[in-house]
Amino acid sequence: VDNMIMSRPAIILFGDSITQQGFSAAANSGWVGLLSNAYTRRADVLNRGYSGYNTRHAVNLLPTVFAKEMNPKSTLFVTVFFGANDASLPGERENNQHVPIEEYEQNLRTIVTDIGHKLKETPIILITPPPLDEHAWDKYCREEFDDLSPRSNEQSKLYGERVKLVAEEMGCSIVDSFSLLGGNGDVSAYEKSLEDGLHLSAKGNQLLYDGLMDVIKRDLPELAPKVTEDDLTGIALEGALWKELC
Repeated sequence: VDNMIMSRPAIILFGDSITQQGFSAAANSGWVGLLSNAYTRRADVLNRGYSGYNTRHAVNLLPTVFAKEMNPKSTLFVTVFFGANDASLPGERENNQHVPIEEYEQNLRTIVTDIGHKLKETPIILITPPPLDEHAWDKYCREEFDDLSPRSNEQSKLYGERVKLVAEEMGCSIVDSFSLLGGNGDVSAYEKSLEDGLHLSAKGNQLLYDGLMDVIKRDLPELAPKVTEDDLTGIALEGALWKELC
């Protein structure tokens, strides 16, 4: 059965709901869908996003998502995108997803180390949590769940700084979604990039995708899609063009 379908290299996207929802359709084109389109006939994009998960959950998932028998040569790169839930504010409430920032940093190190052991030299790209529109998120939670899941933009930024630290120390590329979406400015600078105050809108998905592609082209040009004959490196389309066959 394994040999019935021709395999292509894989791109593995490991994260929370912002990854899970990355294949969103209609007007709100998700960043994962955009990435998959860019790698059409070049690689298979595997979405391993888990809504509501934090890095504590992610560490427990590692044996399931990254099996010991994986072939490192079959994977182009891996993205790790957790933190939006870890950065929820601490407090005594049911289903609190908060993970203390020191544990969060250590969990990221554990995730990167585990993937590195199993996939050897496969590049790992870390993505920081996006900015947070507190008013919009509180409004969404009240309307949808009649409850709150308190978060803050400043907390998201602090957790993102730990992602950058881990990336620098462990040799990973970094996509700073917090900055890409305008999190360092006023909420008016980034509110349109968020669908509900936390998850990405069409604009936010496009900004994240563009930022990820920029990092791939800068740090891993040999793994970027080769679009034209003028591109000296990159992943070319699989198979001949139809006009070459007729």
